[in-house]
Amino acid sequence: MKKQKRSLALSILLFSGVMAVTAGAHADETPSDAPSRHTEAPPDSPPNTEADAPVSNQAKSKGFIEDSHLNLLVRSFTEHDDFKGAGKKDAWVLGAQAVFESGYTKGLIGLGGDVSLFGAFKLNGGNGAGNRVHVGTDGGGSNQLAWAYPGVWDVKARVSNTVLKYGQQLFDNPFLVPHDNRALPPTYRGFSLASDEIKNLTLKAGTVDGVLARGMTTVTGLTTEYGGTHVSRFTYFGGDWTHGDDTAVSLYGSIANDVWQQYYLTATQSIGDPKTIRWTGSLNYYYTGAIGDKRQGSITNNAYSLALSGTHGAHTVQVAFQQIVSDQTFDYLGQSAGDYLSNSLDVDYNQPHEKSLSLSYTLNMKEYGAPGLKFTLWGAYGWDADGSAMASSNTAQAANYLVDGQPIHGTHYEIGVIPSYTVPDGKFKNTSIKFYYMHHHSNSAYYPDGTSDVYRLMVNVPVNVF
Repeated sequence: MKKQKRSLALSILLFSGVMAVTAGAHADETPSDAPSRHTEAPPDSPPNTEADAPVSNQAKSKGFIEDSHLNLLVRSFTEHDDFKGAGKKDAWVLGAQAVFESGYTKGLIGLGGDVSLFGAFKLNGGNGAGNRVHVGTDGGGSNQLAWAYPGVWDVKARVSNTVLKYGQQLFDNPFLVPHDNRALPPTYRGFSLASDEIKNLTLKAGTVDGVLARGMTTVTGLTTEYGGTHVSRFTYFGGDWTHGDDTAVSLYGSIANDVWQQYYLTATQSIGDPKTIRWTGSLNYYYTGAIGDKRQGSITNNAYSLALSGTHGAHTVQVAFQQIVSDQTFDYLGQSAGDYLSNSLDVDYNQPHEKSLSLSYTLNMKEYGAPGLKFTLWGAYGWDADGSAMASSNTAQAANYLVDGQPIHGTHYEIGVIPSYTVPDGKFKNTSIKFYYMHHHSNSAYYPDGTSDVYRLMVNVPVNVF
């Protein structure tokens, strides 16, 4: 613990030094109040995400160079994990993402390209630290001191408000959003299409065949997160529709070749005013079914979550219920945070037949004269997990549903707190400091996620060079 405290202190000192020599930061940030796997890292990603692509009509293009941008994201990542009965993991890594994003040539069809350099320098961690540091040839954390590679690159074309890209990309959809909780995020190789031709409706589609995983510097094949099954190609399609600030609906479908087809629906509705009280209800639903060669076996999986939150001034309280209606684990593509169920938190509450309930509270200190300062606390409890059907199926997947020789079962819970500060304006706008403490406790030796404590400090310094 003393070592961890020293790492956290050094990280803060380093952050101060970086700020002293860094030019202004201008990238936008949209923090999320509800705790989830998607807020494990500060929410500002480097530019050149698919969602940011169709930002203007092609007719307004000023040119390849004239509309170009160079953005940097400097990150200090410090983490200490203590796994009961399974050792500890420590890491401190400095990451940097430099992304040049070109404009588009003038004319009916605009052409452009983007290129980046991702780099990292390790100050602590090594063998056993896994993808918190550089990943060695054996799949574990290595002793490599520094590494660099082109994390994002692509060629792109735009017609009106529709953009087609091919290359190594950061995606923004419910299946491929990067699990960005390390010094550098994962990126996927493939095609993406994003279209904003219709008001309030964004359509997206794409296909990928490789990933630059966290801690790695070369592209590898795709796999499923829990089953570890190879996926030769992953394809998605769908769209997001909004109506004012109160209503949002998204519907997507995807195909993991010879593994599964998966569909996702989310609907959110808000009423009221936070000056009195603003209520927000949301539904998230996934259906997953095996296709083709069924490389991960027979799958018929329904998973859903229902959440209700109330906001009054600076205070937001959310309660969420989630259930997996299946003999199989709810699974998604590896290296993604592609689980948008409400109780995807420190761990996923996604085992067969599992139910879970969470309660969270967020305090936004902007209402008390401290804009950018937030505190989020949450707790969650999971029960009724039962992997006996698959464990006794005599299939190749049966072993995935056994823990110490018994089918997955038992209860578990977690608690967590995230204090964070994001600079709201000025030269260092959107620079953020976010600390995480997450405790997960397993009440059973036969649940896959054991008892653990995670301490994480993330410092992000975004810089707009031009």
